Amino acid sequence: MSHREGGLQRARTRRLIRQAFIELVEEKGFGDVTVGDIAGRALINRATFYRYYQDKYALVEEIFQDVISELPSGLGPAGRLSVQDRIAGWAQLFDHVDRHHRLYAALLGRRGDPWFAARLRERCVELARDRLHGVRDDISADAGQLELVLAAGLTLGAITWWLEHDRPLPARQMAEAVVRFATQGYFGALGLDVFPPGA
Repeated sequence: MSHREGGLQRARTRRLIRQAFIELVEEKGFGDVTVGDIAGRALINRATFYRYYQDKYALVEEIFQDVISELPSGLGPAGRLSVQDRIAGWAQLFDHVDRHHRLYAALLGRRGDPWFAARLRERCVELARDRLHGVRDDISADAGQLELVLAAGLTLGAITWWLEHDRPLPARQMAEAVVRFATQGYFGALGLDVFPPGA
C-alpha cells in the first residue's frame, strides 16, 4: 500500500468513527455510548479504534479542536465595529454551526456531554478575549472575566436554542436577534423600562 493510499485509509477510518459516534450520541446519549458501540457502528474492531483514539473523550477532543479551529478566521474583523459588521460576524458564526449542526446538536443537546458545552464556553471566552486584545487594555486573564462569561452564555444559549428548534430562522436573522439583544441588553430587548440606580 502506498503512503497516499495509507493516508486515505486513515482519513476514511477517522471519518467512519466520527460519523458512527455522532449517530450513537443522537440515539443513546453521550454517557451511554461505548467504544464497542462506536467500533461496531463504524464496522471496525476495537483495536482499530484504539489505534486512533485513547477513548471517546479523546475522540470528542479531536472533533472539538477540528471544528473550533474554523472559528477565528470566520468571524470577521475584531475591535469596534458597526452594527452591520457585527451582524455579519455573528451570521458567519451561525453559518459555521449550520455546517456542523449534527455535531453541535448531538453534543450540546440534552443527550450531549457537559464537558463539550464547558469546553465550548471556555473557547468562546478565549475568542472574545483575543478579539478584544488591543481594543481594551484592561482585558487580561482575569479582568472582564464576568462580562466575557456572560457573553459566552449568550452565545451558547442562542446556538442551543437554534439547534433544539431545528434551526427555524436563517443564520442572518439569528445574528440580528443576538446583536439586538447584546446591544439593548436584557431589559431593553424585552421592552422593560430601565431606571437609573437610586431612582
